Amino acid sequence: MKGGPIVSDQRANYDPYAAIYDEHTLGVTGDVAFYRALALEAGGPIVEVGVGTGRIALPIAEAGVPVIGLDLSRSMLAVARDKARAVGPTVSPRLALVQADMRRWALRRPVALVTIPFRTFLHNMTAEDQLATLECARAALLPGGRLALNVFNPDIAFIAAAGQAGGRRRRPLPGAVEEEGSYEPTAQIARTTWSFRQSGGRVVRFSFALRYIYRYEMEHLLARAGFVVEALFGDHVGSVFEERSTEMVWIARRQD
Repeated sequence: MKGGPIVSDQRANYDPYAAIYDEHTLGVTGDVAFYRALALEAGGPIVEVGVGTGRIALPIAEAGVPVIGLDLSRSMLAVARDKARAVGPTVSPRLALVQADMRRWALRRPVALVTIPFRTFLHNMTAEDQLATLECARAALLPGGRLALNVFNPDIAFIAAAGQAGGRRRRPLPGAVEEEGSYEPTAQIARTTWSFRQSGGRVVRFSFALRYIYRYEMEHLLARAGFVVEALFGDHVGSVFEERSTEMVWIARRQD
């Protein structure tokens, strides 16, 4: 199984954000319980791509399922390791944290479940990157194994508003955060910078890009990578996906 050439670098530098990530990033409603339930069903070990500071992986490891967590950011992984040690001696051995690019990784032994939570998949900037990530996930799965991931359902109103504003936006956010960003409709890429003013007055800036993906585009990518869609939900509690859904939550099975 071979992926297409890697023609872009999806690396968002999360290192400056790692120390305050948990303070400002709360995740998506129900996502921890959703991925934990899938992990318990799979029985472990499982792989989480984009493990970050362990927000999802740690509750899964606490539930008794070993997790192999991959992330590009050393600083995010360092925070995850500290949190695992703080939870207790039974959790750290169940959490293997590895620095890796989601487009280039492999396992020695296949697993029953690979997850890509919290819109991590959107850091892939090209179709080649997207396919490379999906093909790595497929190669890591046992026959009939499952892939679970969630991404934004593109907000057409936001896209239209960004276009009317010349593609740029600026707004305050909770937690002493200001957001600046732009959207490129043809490329489907949203570029964002968050500014955090810390108690000592220091400003921390974190920039990242996401390539939005639409429902049938995602279905096509999954099929090309060797998956069959098992379910598509509009949230993490199993609601039917519809136009007003803010999220696309996918479960796909490796097709052999």
